[in-house]
Amino acid sequence: MNNPDWHIYLGKIPYSEKGDFWVSFESDPRLRKTRKNIYGRCLPCIQNLYRQLKEKDTEITLGPAYTCWKITAVLDSMDQCLALLQAFEKSFPFGHVYGKLGSGRPDSESKVVVFHAEDDAERERVREALEECLFKIKPQGSVLISRACAVLFHDILGDWRHWSRTETIRHPENRERVLKRIKDMLYMAGF
Repeated sequence: MNNPDWHIYLGKIPYSEKGDFWVSFESDPRLRKTRKNIYGRCLPCIQNLYRQLKEKDTEITLGPAYTCWKITAVLDSMDQCLALLQAFEKSFPFGHVYGKLGSGRPDSESKVVVFHAEDDAERERVREALEECLFKIKPQGSVLISRACAVLFHDILGDWRHWSRTETIRHPENRERVLKRIKDMLYMAGF
C-alpha cells in the first residue's frame, strides 16, 4: 500500500499573528486542482449564487455546489493539522486529494483540516480514511460532512441534508446579509 512517490504538498503558509489564515494542500506539488477550481468552479458558483440572490429569485439552482463536498476534521492546533495530513499521507498514499487547513476566524481556539470532494464515492473514500487517521491524532475527534460553502448556502437554504439541485430559499431574511458577505469575499479576492 505504501507509495513513496505520493505526497501531500502544502501551499504557501502566510504569516498571521492572529492565526486566521488558510493553507491549501494537494497531492499534486503544483496544486493544479486547487488553482483550477478557484476560477473554474468556486468563483463561478459564488457568482451564480450572488446573481440569483440579487435577482430576488425564490429558488436557488445549486449547480456545482450540489456536488461539492467538504470533509472536515476539527483539531486543537496547526501542529495537529499537520500531523493528521502526515498520517493520511503515510496510510493512504493513493488517489488525488486536495483541500485546506487552518481557520478563517482569529478568535477560534481550534483549527480544521478540510478535504474537498466532487462526488459521493470520493467523499466516502476520503471520509473513511480521514476517520482512521483522525483517531490516531485525536481519538475523541469526529469527521464532519457538509455540502457547498456552508457559510453562504446554509444561511439561506438551511441544513444541506435537505437540499435538492434546485432549492427554495428557506431563510429570505438572510438574503441581504449573504449578498454582503459574497460582495465582501469577491472584493477581497480582487473581483
